[in-house]
Amino acid sequence: MLATQLHEAQRHLANPYHQDQHRFTPTGGPADGRADDMGADGNGNATDADADLGGANSFVPPVDVFNTADNWTVHVALPGAKKEDVALNWDAKKGQLAITGMVHRPGDEPFLAGMVLGERRVGLFERRVTLPPAESGDKDDVDGQGIKARLGDGVLVVVVPKAEKEWTEVRKVDIL
Repeated sequence: MLATQLHEAQRHLANPYHQDQHRFTPTGGPADGRADDMGADGNGNATDADADLGGANSFVPPVDVFNTADNWTVHVALPGAKKEDVALNWDAKKGQLAITGMVHRPGDEPFLAGMVLGERRVGLFERRVTLPPAESGDKDDVDGQGIKARLGDGVLVVVVPKAEKEWTEVRKVDIL
């Protein structure tokens, strides 16, 4: 179903009223585009797969990853996203969360035609987060069956429990 939604979203984004054609760039100098070179969060954590949605209307949302004794907690910035437009999957073999979906700019076409400045990131997005991060040096396995997620106040919060497991699977995670 998500593939159908993403296909429909791509058709929807072909509409010029939904393009980010008035993007404001505050630096206006040689640093323009460097954040894109380093990954959407500016720290180089985005993978090649993250940017492979094709088109100007795709983006890689920034994340924060927290390590506690019992779990990994991932915060994904998705202002304006609706729960039904976001998919979250855990690939135990790769040890990777895949967060994909769509953020819409609200309003009808006549309203959107009047947009004079469009700074918000809208369109298709994809972000992959490997757990545990290689730089953490942590060897804890992840309990893929215990992953929980909720979307509120523009932030997707994913709690990934640590556990000792010997099997692998790819599983869809429901967002509450």
